Amino acid sequence: MQNKKAQFSLEYMFIVAFAMSAVLITATVFFMQSRESGEQQQLTNIEIIANDILSTAKSVYYAGGISKKTVRYTMPTIVNNISVSDDNALVFSITSEGITSDLVYYSDVPIEGVFPHDKGYTEQITHILIYNRDDYVLICTEEFGC
Repeated sequence: MQNKKAQFSLEYMFIVAFAMSAVLITATVFFMQSRESGEQQQLTNIEIIANDILSTAKSVYYAGGISKKTVRYTMPTIVNNISVSDDNALVFSITSEGITSDLVYYSDVPIEGVFPHDKGYTEQITHILIYNRDDYVLICTEEFGC
């Protein structure tokens, strides 16, 4: 009789171990997929923000005069810095999966930018000012100033 109880206990432990393994594997896959999905969503948000800024810069440039527009964004957490390069490109420096890289978006109109080199301003709601300066468009943050 003692042997039957021991066999039942051992079988019960195998079933519980198998069930726990299945739950653990499923949870791990779910959380990994969820994290990758979150980073992909942030990359998509950066692309939307960049295209919106450049579209607004284009409309402000062609409006002429003293045109100005303020746009408001909540920056994704993977954004480290924003800058404007010499070849009229809006550059987002990001860190994704521990790797720092630049996302570059080219403008159809001449642009210049003034942005602080501090991650602090990208961790909040950011107001971007877009000014027409006759021969180029100035892009800067309201918090930092132009």
